[in-house]
Amino acid sequence: MFGGALDADAPDGDVVKGGYDDPDIVLSAEDAITASFAETTKLIIKQKFEVLEAVANAAANAIGMDGLGALGETANKYDAFTDDGGHKFQVVETSDYCGLTGRCCCRPNHKLQLHVYQGDNEVMYMDRGCKLGCCCSCHESCQQEMKVHVGPGEGELIAHIKEPMLGGFLSPTLNVMDRDGNDIAKIQAKATCCIGGICCDHTFEVSDPEGNPMGKIVKERPDDLTQAMKELVSDADVFTLEVPKDMDPKKKAAMFSALHLIDYWLFESEGDVKLDIVNGECSFKCCDMFCCGCIVPCSCSCGGGDSNDGDDYGGDDDGGGDDGGDDGGE
Repeated sequence: MFGGALDADAPDGDVVKGGYDDPDIVLSAEDAITASFAETTKLIIKQKFEVLEAVANAAANAIGMDGLGALGETANKYDAFTDDGGHKFQVVETSDYCGLTGRCCCRPNHKLQLHVYQGDNEVMYMDRGCKLGCCCSCHESCQQEMKVHVGPGEGELIAHIKEPMLGGFLSPTLNVMDRDGNDIAKIQAKATCCIGGICCDHTFEVSDPEGNPMGKIVKERPDDLTQAMKELVSDADVFTLEVPKDMDPKKKAAMFSALHLIDYWLFESEGDVKLDIVNGECSFKCCDMFCCGCIVPCSCSCGGGDSNDGDDYGGDDDGGGDDGGDDGGE
């Protein structure tokens, strides 16, 4: 496996020391991408479970103040594994906590960077700007977008991923372009109108500009009760990426990046459970309804009724009688 440390004497763009055969060889960042993805056919990406985030959300829900859960929002971290269980990459989010585009105010549409490490070496990073969420994708401010660079630093642009105008209409869609703006792939959900929910897999098909299959991205349903509970109380998800072995490594890197954009866009609040102790209400998010980029959560709830409605109505009648009696007395 590719490994090593940074070489301080390497020229700009040459960031990684160590290779498959010679531990002293210096590879450029672009060559590091090739070395990292050349043999890749399937990756399993697991988002780390954040205890602080889960506790903050549960506490906020318990007192009927969901918005306070944002105070516990942490930067996402992911581990990517090969099909045989070997650790391939670690992906780490960097983003502001506060501010107009920070996690606390704008999750999950906040401004962020995702840094991809293999061992101690950063091989690429993804850059996403803050976007308006839950609205029709009729303007760039509402269209999901991510740029992929070789890393670290201001590395060469690998790919540009963008939600099309109106978001694919009834099926969430992303267009993938190379650094020159040429279309190289289209990623489209194998679903119509309804997306999300933890009870089933969610598949996104990848095709080239001519419509030929190039692979797929799958948001996996929970394998067991433990994973299901993690997804219910947090945003820890599991994805798989499948691509042909002979695909250009840069295209594989772009697909890998698009997977993370899909997670932030569609699955950060999947299966959201709220237990409001103060108001005696429980709700569960079943799925999202999708149309033209607009995302509307669909939830089931029970409890939370106002048991004082009848008493208030009776109190009003009594008050009316008292007023009448006072008038009569006068």
